[in-house]
Amino acid sequence: MALRVLPLGLALLGAACDTAERVKNALRADQGDPVWQGDSTLLATHPEVLFRVTRDSAGPRIVPLATMGSQGFRLLTLSDRGWRAFDLDYLHAGKPLTPYRDGRALPPVATTRGMWEGAPLDTIRGCSIMLPGAAASIPADVELFSSGARPRPTPVAALSASDLQAALDAIPMLIAPAAGISPSLITRYQRVVHVAQTGSGPRPTLVVEYNDPEVVADSVRPIGQRPRQLIVVLNQGVYGYRPTFTYTTLGNKLSPPRYRYLDHFDVDDDGTSELFFGLAIKGAPLYTIVLRYDTDAWRELLRNERQRCHA
Repeated sequence: MALRVLPLGLALLGAACDTAERVKNALRADQGDPVWQGDSTLLATHPEVLFRVTRDSAGPRIVPLATMGSQGFRLLTLSDRGWRAFDLDYLHAGKPLTPYRDGRALPPVATTRGMWEGAPLDTIRGCSIMLPGAAASIPADVELFSSGARPRPTPVAALSASDLQAALDAIPMLIAPAAGISPSLITRYQRVVHVAQTGSGPRPTLVVEYNDPEVVADSVRPIGQRPRQLIVVLNQGVYGYRPTFTYTTLGNKLSPPRYRYLDHFDVDDDGTSELFFGLAIKGAPLYTIVLRYDTDAWRELLRNERQRCHA
């Protein structure tokens, strides 16, 4: 008897319908479980979700971080049953997710498998509630994904090379000394400049990272010490670029960890991107600091300290 082969389009449609039916069944409320009732109610609205990328020896993963949109930006917290239903809906094999680089959407990437499609993709001994992580072929330098396309930030005027240099020249002379770094020592630092079209002003936002590669002993107390990291965010003001956020640290165990800039991304549909930072240390791949521009400065909007295992 000859086998009947379905056209590819029909096969994909059938798979999508099968997944949708399994999601529908998974979200049926259990009247005896109030936690699951809350989870299923939230998931039934299919909120827009922001994801972080983690990279370790097991491979890159796309891990859910928060819900977002015009209704607000909140850490996503679910029960074990809730996360499994989330994995089935948002992260199953073939699910398209949108990667971002420099605040701009790249072509969607399809996941290769979710967390619980067959044997668990990742496990942590003794963990009762684990955040799912999807496997996918992730473009280089991508740190953030969304479950759908996001609006682009408000366009801003271009920044000339001379104006950029003038803004950068002010840091060693005016900003670094106030942070405890003399102009003669700033050359020890490795500088990285990010020109971010955040829409928070008439011209781009500048995110400038200074890192001294020297590793300070963990026994050294930060008081009176020259910081080994300086991060400066600058925005256009009336008389040129001015600092709107600074961060300094010695970077050892007696001081806060070094930050690393991830990207900028509009989480609440207001036309202005938020700034995302992670930690430049191992062991905290999901730690995320989010800054929002408020009136005249960048202020902390959200801080996520969770690990993949959060119970």
